[in-house]
Amino acid sequence: MDKKRLDTITVKEIAKIAGLSPYTVYAILSERKNCFASQKTKEKVKKIAKELGYRPNFIARSLKKGKTYTIGFICGSLNLETTLNRLEIITNYINKKNYHLLIGCSYKKSDLEEKLLEEFYYRKVDGIILISVGKRYKNKFLERLVEINFPIVSYTKIEGLDIDYVSTDYFYGGYLGGKHLIECGYKKIGFLGCALTDLSIKERFEGFKKALVDYKYSIDEKNFIILKSMEDEEILKSCEYILESEIDGIFAENDITALTLLQFAMRKGKKIPEELGIVGFDDIQFSKIYPLSLTTIKQPIEKISKEIFKILIKKIEGKDSKKYKILIRPELIKRETTRLSQNKKL
Repeated sequence: MDKKRLDTITVKEIAKIAGLSPYTVYAILSERKNCFASQKTKEKVKKIAKELGYRPNFIARSLKKGKTYTIGFICGSLNLETTLNRLEIITNYINKKNYHLLIGCSYKKSDLEEKLLEEFYYRKVDGIILISVGKRYKNKFLERLVEINFPIVSYTKIEGLDIDYVSTDYFYGGYLGGKHLIECGYKKIGFLGCALTDLSIKERFEGFKKALVDYKYSIDEKNFIILKSMEDEEILKSCEYILESEIDGIFAENDITALTLLQFAMRKGKKIPEELGIVGFDDIQFSKIYPLSLTTIKQPIEKISKEIFKILIKKIEGKDSKKYKILIRPELIKRETTRLSQNKKL
């Protein structure tokens, strides 16, 4: 066989080898219901096609059907367990629907996110699933996609943009975290997280503060440790501050931050959960085992991803024009890093 590209092998070439008409071969390879070739003939054609390395010309097919059967997936980071879980679930649904997936990572840069949106759109994807960088900024191209009702569904709300989304109710999750620490009897409760430019983090923090207000706890800004960055040195410096203060309960913005604090506190001889209670957010795999199992807020990733895919497909197929703004509540998972609840009531 010569060095011809595999995707240039044509139906006519397969038909010539099989001794059949190109129409019959096309009908077999595209599995048309009105193809009346025998099972033996179908198997023969598919075997020849496989041996030659034939692949359907999706571009040509899309010109006929007006669809590419491709969905774009844009995220801010690929090294987070929550992102990988979402991607795995979405990929599973996409495969079942015989779609293909293009993946883009913005590395939490708003300008790169905008370029990826443009790139996917001009590559004629049928729809886009977005995990936005989360910062408040003007993404002109995203605004335009929303204006023209291009099928796009986000995993989070985006401030100032009327976009379809299915999101964890981060405010409720933050409220659960604060409420649980209070019910466990901790007296001086703090928050540990990054700068509140990310809407999902901001809402966790606001929900946490609302729990303190509802329980009539005094709000002391010194107990709210807002990290300048997620660098290890910055996190460890904040952990040192927490241990030197009288804070005895911490709600962390995510499990990684919570586990870092947990490891640091145990290394310094702090008794967990007696002297310090810790609640994380996400319920990643490590939260179950290391070094104590972590009390955390579990995101409903499976449920959200399923809903996002269902909505996107309906919009791609033109079966739904309504706007979706869905919040799904997370769940408190009680483990070893908090005391037993004292069952305090509001």
